[in-house]
Amino acid sequence: MNPFFSHSGRLICVLLAFAPATLHAQKQAAAASQTPAAKSAPGSGSQQYTEQQMQEMISKLQDRIKNAADAVIGRIQKEESAVRLKYSYFRKAERLDPSTYGSKEDVTAWRTSLQQFKENENGLDKLYADAEPDLGNALIQQRINQAIADQIKNELLKSFPWSVITKKSALMRDFIAEHDELLTFYDTNWGTWTLASGTATFADAKLAATFQDLKAKINATGEQIDEQYKLMVQ
Repeated sequence: MNPFFSHSGRLICVLLAFAPATLHAQKQAAAASQTPAAKSAPGSGSQQYTEQQMQEMISKLQDRIKNAADAVIGRIQKEESAVRLKYSYFRKAERLDPSTYGSKEDVTAWRTSLQQFKENENGLDKLYADAEPDLGNALIQQRINQAIADQIKNELLKSFPWSVITKKSALMRDFIAEHDELLTFYDTNWGTWTLASGTATFADAKLAATFQDLKAKINATGEQIDEQYKLMVQ
């Protein structure tokens, strides 16, 4: 399953709505580029296409729209997958248990992973921000008339759940910042916890309270992110 919205349904609607106009515009553009001698003689009438020819042209147009959409949306989906994979690592209960870190080097390693997670999230945000011009360029590269490409692009952009994307992005930034705070807590207070029945406990009440607050914040943000992911695939 794709990690977020599917654009296939929207793609079909776009094709049905714009295929006749697109074909007409494409034909006009082709006619304008011909030499006078190559054009039909005056009074000969416009070229008529058989049903089979029309279906073939619509099929080719569908392929062009799909190629453009897949190039842009497929890249976003790939980055979404990378972000969600990194997110799943930090969502595990072990990350909120100091006893699972064997040394300060483990904390440093997870901080490196967190930085990579942050870079993936920043890259994903940029892809969403650039979706409009990227789709426009991809459609033009598929030799679709500029005016029609703009209309198709706008319809495709409507398939993005923008409110969910925006909210998830903000929550991800909070989630990453909260984990960075937790890793700093582990590093700064290394060795202040003991194991009792397999559970890390802090003798210092203030440290214990700070740790519980950090865990609560991370879990609350994670639950909100999980909900946004559910909304993305509806």
